[in-house]
Amino acid sequence: MLSSLTTSQLAPCLLLVLLSWPGEGRPDTPVTDAQRKELLEAVKAEILSSLGMEQQPSPAQKASEEELQRVYQSYWETLGEMGGNSSQRLAEAEQRSRLHPGRLITLPRRGGGTGSGGRLQWYRAVFHIRAELTLARAELKVSRRILNGTTSALVGGEVQFKVGRRKRVKSAAWTDTNLAGTAEARLDISSEARKWMRSDGRRGLVVDVGVAVEDKGPPEAAPAVSLELELSKSRETYRVRAARSVKEDDCSEPGLCCRKSISVSFKDIGWTDWVVAPAEYTMHFCDGACPHNYRPASMHTQVKSRLHQVTKGGSPRPCCVPAAYEPMVLMHYDSRGRLKLTPFEDMIVSKCHCA
Repeated sequence: MLSSLTTSQLAPCLLLVLLSWPGEGRPDTPVTDAQRKELLEAVKAEILSSLGMEQQPSPAQKASEEELQRVYQSYWETLGEMGGNSSQRLAEAEQRSRLHPGRLITLPRRGGGTGSGGRLQWYRAVFHIRAELTLARAELKVSRRILNGTTSALVGGEVQFKVGRRKRVKSAAWTDTNLAGTAEARLDISSEARKWMRSDGRRGLVVDVGVAVEDKGPPEAAPAVSLELELSKSRETYRVRAARSVKEDDCSEPGLCCRKSISVSFKDIGWTDWVVAPAEYTMHFCDGACPHNYRPASMHTQVKSRLHQVTKGGSPRPCCVPAAYEPMVLMHYDSRGRLKLTPFEDMIVSKCHCA
């Protein structure tokens, strides 16, 4: 699923970025609409080229919710492993997603019936939520397919739920859906999920679901259980990253070498139909003059700067260039309509110096 792209593959893009901005040593000037348009076109062309595409794909069919959630999970895991996309905006980290349990466990029959000649069959679902995310909302959804008959037999009845280690049983009514022969029940478990994350967040969130089944007749299919979440990164994570970003972006001395930034939105580019994540990212680049002994990358830089002074411009002076990078991971559809992840190595500049 993963293929890496290096800085050398992205060099033309970065060059175009630099050419579209104010020259070295000049005071900062506002970005014009024309310059921004050039930048976005450069980004589009280089990303497509790096992905081996001549034009943006138009996926005929989108991934299923289950596939989308699986790749989203890999996306966040890859970001964690690579330390990428750390300069994205806060809004990017806010996400809505649907979790599916690895498998639905049928629990042994418990005592007690439903009072209508049937019994209550319990199922157990285990959901894994990343501990570093802040839970805004959690809603449990149970869907049930009726093979023989209509959903009217279910509507009005209830599904029972037990969340985590709590003994309290909650219930929600079955409702009809627009899909023929399908009923669903929804229950807001935000409070229970938050308590679980505070006390036992390293383990999976266990949810037991009890549905009425007939004692007679063929075995009924297990219901489909999913957890719909609204998540965001913790405020502390962003406070630390924001402080680090401000430090690296210190351009307090006009015209001198520093890291500058511009937000690139895939919505503005018109790529939201095939780029799933991130929604946007902050592109950083290095620009500005390099006077003697200013942010030198090495002793060689200082010698180079001194030589430029001695020869009165006869030898090249140090240039403002990237000192460190971080990767960006792109979650996208390829030319065959498959959902995949592509890490771009060394794409986002995290620090600048003179070399």
